[in-house]
Amino acid sequence: MISSDEYFVEMMESAWTIAENEEDLVFKERLDQLVNTVRLKLQNYTKTQDEYMLRKIFKDFDTNKSGYLTVDELQAMLFKLGIAVERKYLMALFKRFDTNKSGTIEFEEFCIFLTNNPYTK
Repeated sequence: MISSDEYFVEMMESAWTIAENEEDLVFKERLDQLVNTVRLKLQNYTKTQDEYMLRKIFKDFDTNKSGYLTVDELQAMLFKLGIAVERKYLMALFKRFDTNKSGTIEFEEFCIFLTNNPYTK
């Protein structure tokens, strides 16, 4: 007996490498919750919106010192913030950060994500 639909979905995704539809309302709601959690944790972590401090924190997360964040660095950042994320949500979250669709998260995108008002879309 399967204990929940979510468990079944996770099992199928991992076994057959299929992904939940990103257009699905449940997926979008979960991603929105995750975005808000990440934003709140980052704001608590930075404790300021001073550009100097934001640059310092960005550089701390940019472990290979490339000047931008990769998916792996985003995942490490989430781990450091104490946020566990499934791969499908990690990729969707990365897309939310990467507003210019460059395949990386630049400092400006990091700042926009951090300071964006979640109540205005």
